[in-house]
Amino acid sequence: MKAVKITLSGRTHYLAFTGEALFTIRDNYGGASSLLEAIRTDTKESFQTLCAATTLLAEQGELARRKMGYDSQEIVSAETLERLVMPYDILELKEAIPRAISLGFGREIEPENNEVDLGLAELNQKKTI
Repeated sequence: MKAVKITLSGRTHYLAFTGEALFTIRDNYGGASSLLEAIRTDTKESFQTLCAATTLLAEQGELARRKMGYDSQEIVSAETLERLVMPYDILELKEAIPRAISLGFGREIEPENNEVDLGLAELNQKKTI
């Protein structure tokens, strides 16, 4: 599982952009781009959207952790976040949500049969020199 680790009020949470999160965000906000646009501004509505999105991604991260055999932790609610998030946490959350979305859309592609692209390897070697 790829997730963004954040700490709020001394508790660690993992924001995971899963398939469930993708479709919930599409249903609630019209898509990831619309969500990111909604949390960009500095309004009360933006803050509430930020807390709701954080809750969704933290819930998905926690459920994935549980499926992977980790001990269960409490799933934070949007209402709790609205009361506990400090102003300095807001910027961290505004950066963590796009990172989680990017990780969720990202893929790690492994070459088949351990094939190596020699041209790419040579290019990368020249860049490091």
